[in-house]
Amino acid sequence: MDRSDRGGFLSVLGDRAFWLGLGVIVAGLVVFALLFNSAVMPIWTRHDAAVQVPDVKELTPDEAQNVLLLAGLDWEEQEQPYNPNVPADVVVDQSPASGTTVKPGRRIYYYVNVSPKQLVVVPDVVSLSEGKAREDVGDRGLVVDRVEMDTVRTPYENTVTRQMPASDSRVPVGTRVTLWISPGVESGREVTVPNVVGMSTDEARAAISDAGLWVDSPRAAEGAVTRQDPAKGERLNPGEEVRIYTDDDA
Repeated sequence: MDRSDRGGFLSVLGDRAFWLGLGVIVAGLVVFALLFNSAVMPIWTRHDAAVQVPDVKELTPDEAQNVLLLAGLDWEEQEQPYNPNVPADVVVDQSPASGTTVKPGRRIYYYVNVSPKQLVVVPDVVSLSEGKAREDVGDRGLVVDRVEMDTVRTPYENTVTRQMPASDSRVPVGTRVTLWISPGVESGREVTVPNVVGMSTDEARAAISDAGLWVDSPRAAEGAVTRQDPAKGERLNPGEEVRIYTDDDA
């Protein structure tokens, strides 16, 4: 074999070695990918692992945490405004719901009806000025959260027309109160005073309000209205007051 033939033979051997090595590398990568996908990935992603969320309602927070821990789940406690109609200091709701299938380690949110440290009675601030209403609300340990302008008119601007929570409600100290205030009397037009004599006080108040007029008359007791001022048929500006009287205060 001369020199040129020997060079060509070595070149062919080199090419074969290169392609053989490359083939071995590619085959190794394919085998690795198959092994990784079939063995490693299921362990890593835990596709086949599943846990049913246990029911933790009506449990105390400590009991709920222990149940979730034993199930291999994480948790986060959420407090919600106190509801006196359901048991206090226990879990009243959860998310996801019990029976839901989730992966191990999933975070479960449970909601506790935390009993208030102290309950207070909401004062009646309707018909008061905004400033006096804020003072009375604060004196009970409550907070005026929002003040909204109402469409209901009263004889005086910024008189409280509505409140939430309602007066005489028992709520936790620190509860936020919303007030609605009046824009005052509307000038430029008149409405007719309705006849409310003989109606119950609730019916009379509703009829006067529907006419666009204001009624306070806190001394009017339950029962039939015996007198009103102004009388029926008179013309007033929207927001002006009609007083009602019953036998007990007439």
